[in-house]
Parts: sequence; structure tokens; C-alpha cells
Amino acid sequence: MLPILSAYKHIMTGGKLLKKLFLTYIAIIIIISFLLQNSKINHMSIHTIDVGQGDSILIQTPNNKNILIDGGDENSYHIVSSYLKKQKVKNIDYLIATHFDSDHIGGLDNIVENFKISNVYAPNYKCDTISYQNLINSCFNKNLKLNYLSKGDFIKIEDDIKLNVLSPSFIQDDNNLNSIVFKINYKNKSFLFTGDAEASNELNLINTYELSDVDFLKVGHHGSRSSTTSEFIEEVSPDIAVISCGYKNNYGHPHKSTLDTLEENNVLTYRTDLLGDIVFYSDGEIIYTNKNYNLNKK
Repeated sequence: MLPILSAYKHIMTGGKLLKKLFLTYIAIIIIISFLLQNSKINHMSIHTIDVGQGDSILIQTPNNKNILIDGGDENSYHIVSSYLKKQKVKNIDYLIATHFDSDHIGGLDNIVENFKISNVYAPNYKCDTISYQNLINSCFNKNLKLNYLSKGDFIKIEDDIKLNVLSPSFIQDDNNLNSIVFKINYKNKSFLFTGDAEASNELNLINTYELSDVDFLKVGHHGSRSSTTSEFIEEVSPDIAVISCGYKNNYGHPHKSTLDTLEENNVLTYRTDLLGDIVFYSDGEIIYTNKNYNLNKK
């Protein structure tokens, strides 16, 4: 502001035309700033946070509700925490652990300890891992109840935003098969989040639900060949897909077969291993991004 004030004092000693031009310039700056600050008031944002070989997604609603889905592994806390603070997140209204693999919940205990959490959700089973116990202990220390989600449950986030749980319908031995799969509907757009759901989960989903209206898909299991089948993608027919995985990871994610399936079905596919953090916005009618991501990057 000091250069502007200095310019203002200088101009005020000049003619009336210069004064009018300066005031018009200031008025334009104020109007543009106001429009930028309010342009996303009615928009939901979906942030796929680059935590390497893991998952962590932040959803922010038009009325400033924050939904955090997973938190990466034990080394991801600082990445997720920094990202949340950058987005001015102080309270997490809904914390969802899709399942108990360490690359999804390893960083959540620290998130619970260092942020205000209103609700915590997870599938209804126990695990004997350190990551699971750390999450349970952190919730206990904050007097947070672990709420269980399964097929048929729903959460009304806001008047125009509903979260419908599609899976699991029963608990199995494989952690991935117990992933909470849910669809968020925002006006005329729908967003499907799949955790590490496998092919058998996908088959059950398309045999149980009408999912042809999905617009945005969080690809299951980091793009592994064990999910994202042709039958599933053909039925769901998303316009946009996001894959969260680590750069040159040891698992070969995402697998070529998965990428081929998405390409054959004309799905625009975004990958954290190549693009870093990925952010989309939606007003309930369209889904868009402010960044020109290079999808041809190899």
C-alpha cells in the first residue's frame, strides 16, 4: 500500500484528470479483488493431496465444511498438515478413514492430535497394525467416537451436498475389500471415492447401484491392475479420473492396463505422481480446474 499512497500524494498535486484516472484504477482493483474472493462462494473444491504412495483428499464445501479422506502414511503428516493450513483449515468436520492400510491412515493420528475434529468415520473392523492403534489412541485422547460406515449409510453435509455410502456391505479378511466407497452428490454433479476398492467391489457396485451418472472418479487402489475394470469404467463412465500414487513407486502404479482402460473410455486422467497436488472446483453444474495440468507428461 505504501507505493500506492505515495503515488496518490503525487497525483493529488496534479490535474483533475489524473486524479480521476487514479481513483478509477483503485476502484477497478477493489472490484477485481472482491470478485476473486467471492468467485467460489457457491463452489465445492476437491483437493487430491500429493502424499506419494498413498491417499489423502480434502473436500471443501460452499459453506466452509471440511472433509478429509485419509491422511497418507506415517511420513505424510507434515505434507497434509501444511496443505490444510495453506487452505486455512482449522476444523475438520468429517474425517474419513476409508480402510486401515498404513498408506491411508498412517498420518491421521497426528492430524487428530493437532486439528479440531468434529466427526471421525471408518469401516467397522479392527486391525493389529501400529497405524491403526495410533489412530484409535489419538481419537481416545481427544474423546472422539469412531463412527462406523457401511452400505446404505448417508450423511447430509449441506442442503445440496449428500454423501451416500455404497460399500462395504460386509467385512472381509482383505483390508482393501473393506474400503468405504461413497458417492457425493452436489446438485447435478456426482463424485465417486473408492479407497482401495478391488474388482470384486466394483462388480458389486455396478450390480447394485445405478452409477452411470458419475462425473468424477477417484481411481481405486492407486491405479492397480486389480481394480478399474473395463466393465466398471464403461458403466460408471466418468469424465474425470484422479489417481493418487508415488513417483516411480515400487508397485508399478498406475498399471498400464488401468491407464489403457481409462483412455479407451475417453476419461481425462490426472495423476499425483506426475502433477503433484491436483485441485478441482464445481458449482454443481460443471467441474473445472484453474491450473493447466499437462496430461501428456510422462
